[in-house]
Amino acid sequence: MKNNSIIFILISLIVGVVCYLALDNIYISVGVLALYLIVGLFIFSKMIEKYQVKTRKFHECYHFINNFIISLSIKKSISGSIESTINSMPNDFIDIYEGLENMTDKEKLNYLATYFPFHAYQLFLQIVDIWEDEGGDILQMSKYLINEISNNEEYITKSDSIASHKYVEIGILWAFCLVIIVILRFALNDFYASIKSQLLYMISIVIVFVFILVNIYLLIKKGTELEIKGYSENEKNISSKN
Repeated sequence: MKNNSIIFILISLIVGVVCYLALDNIYISVGVLALYLIVGLFIFSKMIEKYQVKTRKFHECYHFINNFIISLSIKKSISGSIESTINSMPNDFIDIYEGLENMTDKEKLNYLATYFPFHAYQLFLQIVDIWEDEGGDILQMSKYLINEISNNEEYITKSDSIASHKYVEIGILWAFCLVIIVILRFALNDFYASIKSQLLYMISIVIVFVFILVNIYLLIKKGTELEIKGYSENEKNISSKN
C-alpha cells in the first residue's frame, strides 16, 4: 500500500518539474504538482488500495478453502484441519485468527466469514456443516466449489497481469510525451522565449497535464473494476470495513 503513495509522489514531482520547464512559472507548476499529489494520494491510491485488499483477501480465501478441504479429507477432523491450514496462511491472517482463541472451532470458521466476504466462503461453510452432520467424501462434496474458486483465482491472476502490462505501456507513452515537451523547450529556445508568456500557450500546457491526469484515472478505474463472481454489493461493503 505504501508503494502506491511513493509512486504517485514521484509522478507528481516529475510532472511538476516538467511543467516548470515548459512554462517557467513557479505558481502554475506548484499548482499542477499539488493537484497531482492530492488526486494521486487521496483518490488514485485509495482506488488501488481497495482493489488490492479485495484481491488479496480472495487469494487468501482460495488458499484457506483449498488447504482446509484437502486437510479435512485426510485428518477427518475440523480442529486438526484448522490447525494445519492456519500454519500455511500469511502472518497477518494468523494474527487475526489468534485473537479468536476463546471461540470454538466452528465459531472461528463462521467468524472468518467477516474477513472473507465472498459467496464462495459461505458455500464452504455450508459444505462443512453438511459434512459434519452427514459425513461423506468432502472432496467430492466440494468439487463444484473448488472448481469455482480455482476459476476465479486464475481469472484474477490473468487480469492483474494484463492490467500491469497496460500500466507500463501507457506510462511509457506519457513519459515520452513529457520528454518531448522538455526537448522542445530547449531545442526551440528562441521560439519558447516568445510564447512562454502567452495565455493560450500556458492554458494549452495545463490542459495537457490535466488530460494526463484524467487518462491515469480512467486507466486505474479500468484496472480495478475486476468483479469476482459471487462478490455481492453487500459483501463489498463488508470488505471495505476490514
